[in-house]
Amino acid sequence: MRAAKIVVAKDEQGEFEKLKKELMEAEQGSSEELNVETIYRNFSKKSVKLVDMHYWKGHKEDGYDEIIPTNHSAYTLQIGTLPEGVKFGLVYSDGVDADDTDARKFVVAIDSPARKIYAEAGPIGPIDWNVVEVKLGMAEDKVVYEDPILGGKVEAQMVRFHAIAEFHN
Repeated sequence: MRAAKIVVAKDEQGEFEKLKKELMEAEQGSSEELNVETIYRNFSKKSVKLVDMHYWKGHKEDGYDEIIPTNHSAYTLQIGTLPEGVKFGLVYSDGVDADDTDARKFVVAIDSPARKIYAEAGPIGPIDWNVVEVKLGMAEDKVVYEDPILGGKVEAQMVRFHAIAEFHN
């Protein structure tokens, strides 16, 4: 069995003080609040369903699309306070349970002040948010993760206060 392939690229501008200055220049509301916009694009062969989410810091401002049909996108807004920012993760799946033998999950986690994004794709199963948080801490601002077992792929990137994640299979 092959190991998962992860390709990471780093944005050298990821320092917190620069991020805070950009926040003030962008007039993101009060100087104590941080807004993070996230777009999820589903390019997989099936609709994906939200199966889990976890917040370490911040909260959601609007609801999440429970289901994202093939070739559609979902948009969310998360809000946190400075300097903590927003740090969260969620899981979409293209199957409903473990009995669906080709079901895969797509995991995305974001740490806004650090400008880090982590993503993975793989067989459906439980998520250990402590492990995801450790992996997020080692992440960069862009990741492409390909699952060698089911062939799923997640491409994700942080750009200023925006995150984009694409699901493929």
